[in-house]
Amino acid sequence: MALLPYGDQGAASEETLKLLNSGRVKLNVSRMIANSNAVFKYFNQLGGALIGKAKLDPKLREIAILRTAKICRSVYEWTQHVPMAKHVGVTDAQIAALEDWQKASCFNDLERKVLRFTDEVAANVKGSHQAVEDLKKDLSPAEIVELILTIGFWGMVARLLETTEVDLEDFAGQVNLLDANR
Repeated sequence: MALLPYGDQGAASEETLKLLNSGRVKLNVSRMIANSNAVFKYFNQLGGALIGKAKLDPKLREIAILRTAKICRSVYEWTQHVPMAKHVGVTDAQIAALEDWQKASCFNDLERKVLRFTDEVAANVKGSHQAVEDLKKDLSPAEIVELILTIGFWGMVARLLETTEVDLEDFAGQVNLLDANR
């Protein structure tokens, strides 16, 4: 059971509730963030931009999100993003190998660069100069910035999820959220 009440149980403003109820699926993470009317709209805009408007390849994005979830030990984030990752081409073998990706042969060179960089940024805040230089061989500056923001955004979400102990929904892990709210 979550350590804080969900925002739609009293704290959410009319504007926040309208946004929260606008999709077909209402996530508990969104309900928790709805406790803050000041950030709810903007949080959703940033997350939506990283998922729907960014230049970064969705497969690389989801690999980075799942690895961030592993590093942060966020069961909720992992569970919700596995169907999304599969939808954009992350294989079952890759998902299974994310715990110990260094020993896995199922990742290509660019995916390995993204995983290394994700590990560095998630654990140390700063990616190494070498990791950035390696990414620059394959990704544009915009894509590298979006990768950094993706790691940071979902790391922040994991911290919220784990600290407040947000409950998994009954449908968690069974619905591709990329299509659920369209």
